[in-house]
Amino acid sequence: MYYYFFYPAQKIKRFKSNFVLEVDGADTRYSDLPLGNLGIFYQVNEKRRIRVIFPKLTPEGDVKYIYSWHNLQSIRIPASGKKDIQSQANLRVIQELAFLMKEHIEFVEPEILKLKKQWQKINELLDLVGTSDFYASQKGFYERALFQVENLLDKAEELEQVYIRFIREVLIGRKVVEYDPNLLPNDSLPIDRQYKRIREEYRQAKDTATAYAELLHTRQV
Repeated sequence: MYYYFFYPAQKIKRFKSNFVLEVDGADTRYSDLPLGNLGIFYQVNEKRRIRVIFPKLTPEGDVKYIYSWHNLQSIRIPASGKKDIQSQANLRVIQELAFLMKEHIEFVEPEILKLKKQWQKINELLDLVGTSDFYASQKGFYERALFQVENLLDKAEELEQVYIRFIREVLIGRKVVEYDPNLLPNDSLPIDRQYKRIREEYRQAKDTATAYAELLHTRQV
């Protein structure tokens, strides 16, 4: 009873909190994975199958995410004390990328989609009030709102490019030093500073837009 009900649930709980997972046979199913069998946790379904994300480089040098379902029995949390130098290097890289990948997938991409929908809606309303006799006075409000959303969208897309570039450079670096893992840099790449700067700029722009929208709403009320 324990191994059927409670052990799988505890195992899944550990997967969710650890992020980094090792999947048996992943490098056989998918060719040329830079980090072998290592990926990050994404989701679990009602049948206790785990969806894992593996980062990969395309022949053009772009980053591609592979979303792959696996049985619980084939997945484990990788051991940190691996003797194999290549495995140690792969584990170090995926640990560095895990948070950025999840933030890119779960925050940045949905944020961009949400902002694009907002832009479309505001733009449609702006066109409507431009043809109205009763609501023409609201045109300035929608123009300012559109400007705020466009500014946020530009920042979000710039932030996404920084994420992608950072992940790409780390994966390329892993391929380059495949035969000498000791060449992996000990310090964060310079692009890490750019990522933090752009992320902070986006946060400030979003705070400003939110405060501006609340002020306009208060004035209208």
